[in-house]
Formats: sequence, C-alpha cells, structure tokens
Amino acid sequence: MEQTMLIAVLIAALVGLFLFDTVRLRRMQVQRDAAKEEVAEVKTEFLSRISHEIKTPMNVIVGATALGLEETEHPERMEECLNRIRGASEFLMGLLNDLVDMSKIENGKFHLHPKPYSFTEFLNEVENMMEPMCERKWIRFHMPHEEININMMVDPVRFFQIFFNLLSNAVKFTPEGGEVTFRICNYATHNNQFCADYVVSDNGMGMSEEFQQILFQPFTQESVNQGEWGNGAGLGLAIVRSIVDLMGGTITVKSEPQKGTEIKVHLEIEIAEIQPEIEVAHRSAEEIQNILRGKRVLLVEDHPLDVEISRRILEHVAVNVISAQDGKAALEQFKAEEPYHFDAILMDIQMPNMNGFVAARAIRKVAKPDAQIIPIIALSADDTLEDVRKCKEAGMNAHIAKPVEPQKLYQILCEYLLAPI
Repeated sequence: MEQTMLIAVLIAALVGLFLFDTVRLRRMQVQRDAAKEEVAEVKTEFLSRISHEIKTPMNVIVGATALGLEETEHPERMEECLNRIRGASEFLMGLLNDLVDMSKIENGKFHLHPKPYSFTEFLNEVENMMEPMCERKWIRFHMPHEEININMMVDPVRFFQIFFNLLSNAVKFTPEGGEVTFRICNYATHNNQFCADYVVSDNGMGMSEEFQQILFQPFTQESVNQGEWGNGAGLGLAIVRSIVDLMGGTITVKSEPQKGTEIKVHLEIEIAEIQPEIEVAHRSAEEIQNILRGKRVLLVEDHPLDVEISRRILEHVAVNVISAQDGKAALEQFKAEEPYHFDAILMDIQMPNMNGFVAARAIRKVAKPDAQIIPIIALSADDTLEDVRKCKEAGMNAHIAKPVEPQKLYQILCEYLLAPI
C-alpha cells in the first residue's frame, strides 16, 4: 500500500514537473515570439523611415539631373540644378555617416582618438560652416566670444561633430529670418583642464516637454517640419549624447514650443602640452594649376565610373592620368616604365586580383630608384582609423576617404609633390 502511494506520488510529481516545464516552455516561446514580433516591427519601421529619407533626396537628384540635361543653353539654371544635386548628395552622405556611427555605438565600437586641436581653429571651422548654412535661410548667426588661445586634447572630428549636429539642427528648425547663437560661457582653466559651457540657442519652433524626455533616443523625431532634403533618421542627437558621455561631459536642454530651444554642453577637456599637427596648406586655384600641370599620375581603380570621375577631376587641373584596373596591373605598369615616369600613384583599396595594400607593398619593393619615394595615396571607401593604419603600414603616404573631394585631392597631391625627397 505504501509502495503504491509512493509510486502515485512520484508519478504525480513527474506529471507536475512535466506540466510545469510545458507551461514554462510555452511561456518562453510566447515571449520569444513577442520579442521577434517587436524586433520585426522595429526593423519594418526603421526600413520604412530610412527608405523615405533616402527617396526624398534621391527624387531631388533624379529630378534635378533631368532638368539640368535640358538646360544646357542656360548655364545659370544648370548651376542651380547642380547645386541641388550637391545638396541632396551631401544629405545622403550625412545620413549614411549617422547610420554607421549609430551601428558602432550599439556594438560598443565607437571610440575617441584624442590629439591636439586648436580652440581658435575650432571656432573658425564653426564660423565657416554656419555662414553659408544661415545665408540660405536668411538666419542671423551670433557667436560672441573672447580670444581663447589654447590647444585641446580631443578627437577633433567627434568634438566638432557635437556642435555641427546641434547647430545644423538649430538652423533646420528655425524659420527664415530667425536667430541662432553659439556661446562659450563660464570657461576657466585649472589642473591642466579647460572647463566650459557650450550653449546653442535659437528662436525656432521649440519642443514639447514630452519629446524632451526622449530627445536623445535613436530614431526619435517630433516635428513634421521637413528640411530641404528630408527630416533625417533622428540619430544626430543620440550620437551627440554618446560623444559627450565618452568625453565625460553633460548635456541639458531647455525648450518651449514656438519659443525656441537652448542646449548646453558642459565639458572638461585636457589642455594639450604639444602643438597640433600642421594642416595641409590651402593653395589657390592658380597655385594648384601651376604645381599639378603636366604631372603624370597612375590611377589604380577597378570601377569604370570611379575611373572616369577621378580622371576628370585630375584632368581639370591638367594632370596626365594613366589608369590601371587593379593592383596587379598597376605593379606591372610601374615596373615597365622608366624611373620617375610617374609623379604619384592614387590607389584604390578593394580591388580584384591584387588589393591596394598588397600592391603598395609590392611597388615599394621594386628595384627602381623611385620605388621608395613615389607618393602613394589611398582612395578608400573605408574611413576608419584601422584602414588608415593599414594604409600607412603598407607604405602609403596618405589616405583620402571616398567620395573624393576634388579640392582635398588637389591639396594633398600638391603637398606630396612639393615635399623634399
């Protein structure tokens, strides 16, 4: 009798455990399904928003291109179309950069790389950025400040990105004829630190209290007041918050609908004990022509359209362009010519047969007197510090990120062609 009861208890316990596990597994499955549905909804919403943000400037590019082709006899109208194409293209590039940055942030791969950066240079860059941006909307820009002669130890790109995002947002959401102000307040130096409040304010449309609570979350937008090319992905302020956090700073917001917005960033930055690197000299168009005219450049690129665009950019300043379709062809061409036949090499990185890294190393090993000294400049779609490091290790002199800016290419070519051997 006791054995029968014990067996019954054991069976009941096993059944109970089985039912418990079944319910638990079922609950876990329901939770997994719900999580999958939530992820799917987020992905769908994200793709829908990004698709819209891409299509808006793409419509401008396609439409302005079609109009421009019909305006060949009216240079002013064609120039207007080209300016619209350029503006839409820059918007798309900014959108892509924001998406890449956000991906790095979410994967823990977003890092700062500090180096000396002149505060005066920073203010000059802000002024140069804001002047054309505000002129387009007849917005008055104020930047009252005293002379601050220090060099900061910051990541120049990310530090500037904070204020580029904040100021461009202020312009975007301020109506024509409005005002945007950038002030540096409460600054002081102590213990080799430069402490300051950076305040961006405008008299634009402002934000609701509810939206201010989620302002720095990715993909958040409140206003339907679309910019010239689109609203963007709602990533700019999330990226700003991440950079400020990495720098150990704080960011606060004051805003009222229809009254404007004030955003304050407080940062304590190490003062650099060494001078910033000397930037590439900015030469006039006439100087560039005089330096580059008649120079022979080996262009190593596998994509026909990239070859055509780069060729036209270089021929615009009277450079003689010889092209090679991959690293292997470039190596053979370099070997075949007399020493000093080429003045410089522009090297793509990702190519079939032989990539740019391998080709650069191989060229440096060629038994010719110019093999060690010819400038090799990387043209790469990857603009990470890791890619720049690999280019340097492969023996390249400089790195230019695609899409290539003609003026930057000209200035860098001039720098290396004038460098003492």
